[in-house]
Amino acid sequence: MIVPNDILFSNVREYIKAGKEVMVTAKGNSMLPFIRTGDVVTLCKAHRLRTGMVVLVEPSDGVYILHRIVKLNEQDMVLYGDGNLGTKEVVPYTSVVAVVKSVHRGGKQIFYGSWNWKLRNFFWPKNKFLRKYSLKIYRKTQKKS
Repeated sequence: MIVPNDILFSNVREYIKAGKEVMVTAKGNSMLPFIRTGDVVTLCKAHRLRTGMVVLVEPSDGVYILHRIVKLNEQDMVLYGDGNLGTKEVVPYTSVVAVVKSVHRGGKQIFYGSWNWKLRNFFWPKNKFLRKYSLKIYRKTQKKS
């Protein structure tokens, strides 16, 4: 069953506020190659935000975004999708709905804070030029698979 995002995420928000964890199937390419369409992410309440975390936010325009925190400022934070080349979002802390606790793919889990998570975050290019070519190589290798 497909549920519209506004209904789905309003329920997600309520479960998270109640202290529960929620599993959601990811859709889109903005977090490639770390999170792919069809991966299941476990969302939980944000206690302390840190760079490198992946967060679900609802900016003022009502569109939900699942991106990585790249910078924390006094009043807001900067988010950047691993699969994006130029678009960064600056959002207030109040827009955070949840943080990603883990990513499930093909029977495997990657937990926030694990070595696997840290290595993927560390080695994925921050530089726009390197990221562009890394994404190109990633997409070509995925087409052959």
